[in-house]
Amino acid sequence: MGLSSIQHIEPGQLLEFEADLFITALDLESRCTTIARKFEKKSCRKIALVQTDQLKEFSYDENNAYFTDQGFEIISVESKVPDFGVLFSMFQEDTIRVILDCTCMSPRWYHEFFNWFDENQDEYSEVSLRMVYTMAGFKDHERILKVKSVKSFLKKEYEGTQKKKSALILGLGYEKEVSKEIYNKIKPDILYLFYADPPVDKKFVEKVFVNNHAMINSIPIRNLITYPIRNGQIIYQTLIDTILPLRNEYTIIVVPHGPKIFAAVSMLVHLGYPDIQVSYPKFKKSPAINEIPCDEPVVLDILFEGEE
Repeated sequence: MGLSSIQHIEPGQLLEFEADLFITALDLESRCTTIARKFEKKSCRKIALVQTDQLKEFSYDENNAYFTDQGFEIISVESKVPDFGVLFSMFQEDTIRVILDCTCMSPRWYHEFFNWFDENQDEYSEVSLRMVYTMAGFKDHERILKVKSVKSFLKKEYEGTQKKKSALILGLGYEKEVSKEIYNKIKPDILYLFYADPPVDKKFVEKVFVNNHAMINSIPIRNLITYPIRNGQIIYQTLIDTILPLRNEYTIIVVPHGPKIFAAVSMLVHLGYPDIQVSYPKFKKSPAINEIPCDEPVVLDILFEGEE
């Protein structure tokens, strides 16, 4: 099975999808149950995944009670990623339709989710996946994040020695020094900076420019690229248009820091171009934060089809 297409869906069309399975994550954030509440009247199997070491702070107890009351199967994830083979073993049909609410999922989880469908060619002839998440309201937490390392989603650390020159495609967040630390750890030959504009809140863009001023001024203006935070289909095409001219000459590393939609789309790009390395910064431990839901959800339809 392989990635066949991705399509932007307007928030008003979110419920126009009859799913066989709804998968979300039980977490401590206030926005954890936002998508599930929209699907209360939909009849399908519903699962809430929870890490065994999940902190039980903020809204955790309230979220747990809600999922329990709504008939969700709460499944503990004891390893680093869920066992997708077990999750989907009860579906014997040739096709399956899945809602994936990745609002409170780690990047590693939805990366492995996409990868499982891409690799399991014998399980289904077609998988229709509606990926959705609730954006968080912008809050300047004024926390200092220290980058411990930059690690690949392919279960290996970034290696500094490359046969070819390296090109870094870096998603900008608003935190101080994070982008600079990522750049200094990778030391690429060429740098492209991506940031969300328009975002949900214009204060996000203002903070991105204030806290990344030196890096932004150090690159050609053509290497500073905006993307619409709501439209994953446009983000996908923009990444492809940036990557293709570089592939012959450069080893490409994508570090999709910043909004979750950029990270998810970067992983989808990797499915079609596995020579691209998708990595993520690992931070020294920082306090948990309760993210508050904001605005309408981001929705993206992803189709996986088996090879003829």
